[in-house]
Amino acid sequence: MMILGDLSKWEKEKWAYAPILHKAVDYLRTTDLENADIGTYSLLGDDMFAMIQQANTVVPQERKSEHHAKYIDVQMVVTGEEIHVVARQSELNVPVEDQLTDRDYALYEWVENEFELLLKPGMFVIYFPDDLHRPACSHTGGMETKRVVIKINRDLLQTNSENLNLNHLLL
Repeated sequence: MMILGDLSKWEKEKWAYAPILHKAVDYLRTTDLENADIGTYSLLGDDMFAMIQQANTVVPQERKSEHHAKYIDVQMVVTGEEIHVVARQSELNVPVEDQLTDRDYALYEWVENEFELLLKPGMFVIYFPDDLHRPACSHTGGMETKRVVIKINRDLLQTNSENLNLNHLLL
């Protein structure tokens, strides 16, 4: 259920996003990320935080695919470009390392039905728990990027969804 977005389209498309995702994208829009220091910044304690990172891309074969159970990832490239190789989880994908309980990630060597996304500055992607992803890749490797990963406890999204009044949608 991954979502690909672009800050330049936010005003036209924000109606489709849950309120907690608005908070994440607003952070991306209003923070001077190019000049921000590398580090982790609390947005809602352990339930939502931003990690500003410097990364050197690798070729996709050098990065294992990952997914998370507790946190949704909102990832955006600030400088440079990244390829993200993505796929939906299936029973054919078997983790080579499962740390979902202790550290909220599982890693996969081989993944069925992967495809590539090219992320340029201002583009963001939202990964939900069944979205497998290999971030910070490029075809040649060795590109330096500055990136942001916002981790959102998925319970925040579920709470918002359950509190919505959908009576106006009934005919």
